Amino acid sequence: MSCTSTILEYPAGDVICRGEYFIPNNAKGPLPVVIVTHAWDGLNEEVREKSQKLALEGYIVFAMDVYGGGQTFEDISQIGAVLGPYMADRSLLLARMQAAADAARTIPGTDTSRMAAMGYCFGGTAVLDLVRGNVEGIRGAVSFHGGLAGNGQDCTATIGASLLVLHGEDDPLVPPEQVAEFKAEMTARQADWQLLSYGHTVHAFTRPDANDPNFGAVYNPTADRRSWQAMLSFFKEVL
Repeated sequence: MSCTSTILEYPAGDVICRGEYFIPNNAKGPLPVVIVTHAWDGLNEEVREKSQKLALEGYIVFAMDVYGGGQTFEDISQIGAVLGPYMADRSLLLARMQAAADAARTIPGTDTSRMAAMGYCFGGTAVLDLVRGNVEGIRGAVSFHGGLAGNGQDCTATIGASLLVLHGEDDPLVPPEQVAEFKAEMTARQADWQLLSYGHTVHAFTRPDANDPNFGAVYNPTADRRSWQAMLSFFKEVL
């Protein structure tokens, strides 16, 4: 099976975002849609490859653009400046996620009653905020090595979507106390949540180019493979 990709520009406030969706060829719709949220460096080729791989499992996959204009970054020294506005104002991040969900509903052949999201690193944080915000139509979300800290919105409403968190047990960027606080938050909000923690694994374990032990970001092919399979099982259940 192959798939077809199409650029989709969509508004998010006063910004025009540039996403891309992937539809499996010869698929009989309507199909469930999965929104893929990129890491700090933007909607790059790595994101496109993973989106295409997921589409071949029988989903419409929408690779969204948080920043607008399809911006991508390579210099890790820029990470603070790039992410700063969204981490300082999580309502801005949620608004970008809401805009992507609205755009996903316009994709031809989409079953808007079966929507989910997944994301990597920063994108993992973003999809958890999508679920925290109870965005309409989202049945589930998967976070790959994402940050788990609360968004400061002080929302106590029951979370309607299911959650799968795929976490590196030794991730220095997401320490045990943050994990514990996340579990407590999800339990208090009566979420259907699960967290899989991979031993001897740090941050960015799904990213083949990650190789910075001092920063705590190293690719782990075993955790990468296992987490992908866990995601597929989760989507099969919730979608």
